[in-house]
Amino acid sequence: MSLWQTNIRGSGVFDVNFSFPSPGIVDRHSFVLANIVEVSQPQGEPLDFPFQGDATMEIHNIVPKDDGTLSIRFEVDWDSDLNCRVQVFVFD
Repeated sequence: MSLWQTNIRGSGVFDVNFSFPSPGIVDRHSFVLANIVEVSQPQGEPLDFPFQGDATMEIHNIVPKDDGTLSIRFEVDWDSDLNCRVQVFVFD
């Protein structure tokens, strides 16, 4: 199992393609789970404070591909872009 984490920004329904630092981490047979949470940046701190705000967030699809990339469709129900953290769990 491996865990990967990154921050994204968005609102509405949108797709993000993730690349991994080395080949072979994911392919079409990979079992992948993901979560999403809103993050903020308290004054003087990095953008890494997870919290539950008023926006709802969902992951609709997770698609591991043979080229080693991962496509995820998100929905952030808010009228402007929000900062989010995505954590991806890849089970070997």
